[in-house]
Amino acid sequence: MKTYKYVDGEYEIKTEIKRSVFIASVKGEVDEKQAEEFVKSVRKKYPDATHNCYAYVADELGNVTRFSDDGEPSGTAGQPILDVIRKQGLVKTAIVVTRYFGGIKLGAGGLVGAYSQTAASGVSAGKISVKTQCVGIEISADYPTFAAVEKHIRKGDAIIDDISYGDGVKCKVFVCEDDVKSFADKICEMSAGRAHVEVSDEKRFKKIAK
Repeated sequence: MKTYKYVDGEYEIKTEIKRSVFIASVKGEVDEKQAEEFVKSVRKKYPDATHNCYAYVADELGNVTRFSDDGEPSGTAGQPILDVIRKQGLVKTAIVVTRYFGGIKLGAGGLVGAYSQTAASGVSAGKISVKTQCVGIEISADYPTFAAVEKHIRKGDAIIDDISYGDGVKCKVFVCEDDVKSFADKICEMSAGRAHVEVSDEKRFKKIAK
């Protein structure tokens, strides 16, 4: 079963380290374009900052990555922020750490620690969610038959995408990839074979509440 973990929403935290103010801005569920737009928006929000360093992982597989030290010594900001994202197992997540220099130099090791700590605090301030790859299933039945299986559909993890009413009922749901067979078998069993169940080729990542 394919899953991915991400920061659910957008968050910001502020901390002070040796008189420098560090602000972590975190946003999840971003693709590459959205991550770049988020970085630009933070820079616009803090145009007078000494540095706006960032990193992001912008796809489900963790292959689309980018980071920037934005003028800090090479390897002391962007890479540590990216390391935080990777150590947390996150994807589709962007973090910008803004710094207002306070007059005390931190040194390379101090900068790595400060950017790592701030990025990690930003992640901790937010909610982490998981999405699972789901497969589309279409259910067709007459009204009495659908009434008999609807409670089963709604009480589980299946996500109802659409229900249409006409001569009968057509319902499209998304079910975790690993649960497709058991779900389809249960619908057939509960309806005594009167419901028509068809598994589609359509796949989506959906947030499944546990």
